[in-house]
This record gives sequence, C-alpha cells and structure tokens, in this order.
Amino acid sequence: MSGQRPSLLALALPAALIVAYDGLAHYVSTFPDAAGWAAGITLLPALALGLGLLARHADTLVALLAGLVVAILAAVLWPEQQKLGEHLSALYLAQYLGTNLALALFFGRTLLAGRTPACTTFASVLQPVLSPRMTRYTRQVTVAWTAFFVLTAAASTLLYIFAPAAIWSAFSNLFYLPSVALMFIVEGLIRRLVLPPEERHGIVESIRAYTASTRSGNPIRQ
Repeated sequence: MSGQRPSLLALALPAALIVAYDGLAHYVSTFPDAAGWAAGITLLPALALGLGLLARHADTLVALLAGLVVAILAAVLWPEQQKLGEHLSALYLAQYLGTNLALALFFGRTLLAGRTPACTTFASVLQPVLSPRMTRYTRQVTVAWTAFFVLTAAASTLLYIFAPAAIWSAFSNLFYLPSVALMFIVEGLIRRLVLPPEERHGIVESIRAYTASTRSGNPIRQ
C-alpha cells in the first residue's frame, strides 16, 4: 500500500493543477475584465513545456538562460498586459488547438505504413508478445485517440467562431478533461467486451506503460 501512495500522489498533484488552471482559464475567458492580470498565467503552460524540452534535449543551463530572458521580457512588457488580455481568448484557443493537434499528430503519424501504432507500443511494455487480436485492437484505439483530438480541435474552433464566449470556454476549459476521462472509460468498457482477461490492463497500468515507453529513449517506432 505504501508503494502505491507516491504513485497516486504523483498523479493527483498534476491533475489538481490542471483542473485549477482550467477553472482559471474559463473564468478569465468568460469575464474579460479579469483578463489583464491573468494574461501572463495563460502562457505559463506553454512556457513550462518549452523550457522543459530545452532542459531535456539541449542543456539545463540553456533552459535557465531562456527562462531568465523570458522573465526579463515579462517584466518589460508587463505594462502592456491589458492589451494582451483583450486577446486572451485567442491565446487560449491557440494553446488548445496546439495541444490537441500535437497529440493528434503524435498518435496519427504512428498509423502510417511501416510504423507501430502508439497504443500498440504502450501495450507491448506491459505484454511484450501481443496476439493478433490485441495488435488489431490497439491500432483501433490509436485511430480513436487520433480522431478524438482532431474532432475536439475542430469543435472548439467552430464554437469559438459561432457560439458565445461562455459556451466556447465551457467546452474548451471545463468539459475537456471530463471528455478525456470519458474516452478512457468507454475504451475500458469496450476492452472488457472484446479482449480476454489476460489481455486487459487498467488505466493506471496504461499510464505507467506510457511513462516507461517515453523513458526508453525511442518510445514510438518512427
């Protein structure tokens, strides 16, 4: 039991931060008057991701220097934050589309000829020898996730253009995580129907498999 607590805590803390950020994003998108002070916060996830990639693939010192440059620019441009706040919803849309289309590309490119579907790779971490049935199923799951990210990006764009800001924000900020959770639940139910017990794996096991595959140095066959 004690070995499971760190794993659960490691999942719970990022999830709590994401939920808090989504709530903030919905608030400032729905109430533009609050957007000025939140303009900088909008860019934090993208900046954190960029600096993290620099630290991982370039050098820690480079990432620290880049962070220092960003901090200096933020201090210089802070008086202009209100102007940025006026376009905050567009920044949220760009961030949302960038994330979902990047994930769609991540899954979709592995469906090309000669490549291993992403979900097949994850499953092979838990079960090195996959049956033909499992191989077909994991390919179908990869297709489903690719379609999910493309469709959510398209739906968010259409709502941004044609629907009131509150409806678009609720879809993009509040309903996104529940929709991802629903995908996992539906996939888990389908898995129970089409796969035998020895080939079923839970959500936590799947997340661990993904983490293990990304640490292996070559998680997806290109």
